[in-house]
Amino acid sequence: MTDSTPPPWVDDLFPFPTPPALRTLIDIAWQSAYEFYRENESYDYTVLMSHYDFMFDLAMIPRPPDGCHAYPEFTEQDRQLSLPHFATPEFVPFGSLGDGGDVGWLVPAPELGRLDHPVVLANGHDHGVTLIGADTRAGLEFMLSWALRRWREDPVPEPPAWRDPEVWLAQNQWRIDARAKDRRLVDRLAAELRVRPDPDRTFPGSRWKGTTVCADTEFEIVFDVPDGWRHEPGADGIGVLAPADAYADRKPVVADRPSLEAELIAAACWLDAGYPATALLALKDTFVNGPGCYFADLKPLWAHAYRDLGRPEYAGRLEGMTPCYQDSCYCPVPH
Repeated sequence: MTDSTPPPWVDDLFPFPTPPALRTLIDIAWQSAYEFYRENESYDYTVLMSHYDFMFDLAMIPRPPDGCHAYPEFTEQDRQLSLPHFATPEFVPFGSLGDGGDVGWLVPAPELGRLDHPVVLANGHDHGVTLIGADTRAGLEFMLSWALRRWREDPVPEPPAWRDPEVWLAQNQWRIDARAKDRRLVDRLAAELRVRPDPDRTFPGSRWKGTTVCADTEFEIVFDVPDGWRHEPGADGIGVLAPADAYADRKPVVADRPSLEAELIAAACWLDAGYPATALLALKDTFVNGPGCYFADLKPLWAHAYRDLGRPEYAGRLEGMTPCYQDSCYCPVPH
C-alpha cells in the first residue's frame, strides 16, 4: 500500500456497485483510516466504519487491504450485511443509526442492475420505512441536514456565568473540539457531494417532529416501473416490483393477524401457477400483519418466490433474518 487510493473493496461492500455519492463518503473516510495505518502500521477498520458517528456508522465492515495487519482481528463473519428487525430483504442498509435503526436503499428488483436507489430509514422497532431521498446523494443531504437540526437543538455549550471559564473549558474543551471537527466534516462532505444541507430541509415522504424523523403516512413510495413490469404496494412500505406476467389476476388480501395456514396454501397455489410476484406480496404482507413466530413457516415459500423471480440473493438474506424471529410462540393454534 503506497498511497491513500481507496482499495478494491469499495465495490465489494454491497450486492451491487457502490453508488457514486456513497463512494465519495467512503473515500473521505478511507483517507482518515489510511492516516491511522501510516501512524500505527496497523489497519483498524473500526476507524473507517465509525468515521461518521454524527450521521451513521457504515453497516458493512470493509475487508483489510492485502498486506495490512488488522487490529481488531478481522473475520469474514464481520462482513455479513444484517437487516434491522422488522425489515424485509428489499431494504439494503448502508448505515447503522446506533438505536436499532438503519439508513439504506430500497432495491425491490436487484436484477434490473440499477446504479442508484431510493434511500429510506428503517427504525428497527416497527414495520415500514421512511423515504428520505430519491437517490443516495439526496439521502446523504437529508442525513447531513438531520445532523444540523440536532446540533441546532443541542448547541455547543458555553461557560455558565457562575463557573470559572478556564476551569470549565479544561473540563469541556473535548466537546467543543469534537463538534468543530464534525462540523468541518459536514462542510467537506456537503462540498464534495455538491449538496446544501439545511436543518429545515424536508423530502416528500418524511416530516419533522422536533429532531425526530417521521414517515408521512399520506405519501406512497413510487418506483420507476419498466415497460412490461408492475409494482404493487405492500404492508412493508415497499411491496413488489416484478414483470407483469408474474402476477395473478387478483391481488392477495391479507388481514391483520392473518390465518397462517390459509396464507401458506394461497401462496403455494400462486407459486405452482407461475405467479411468484403475487405469492411474494402475500407472504410479505403476512409477515408484517402476523406475529413474528410466523416467520419460520413463511420462509420456505418466501425464498421460493424470490428464486422464481431471479432474486436468489434475497432468498439468502432470509437466512440472516432467522435469528431475529425465534421467539416463543403464543398462537392459539399450533403451527
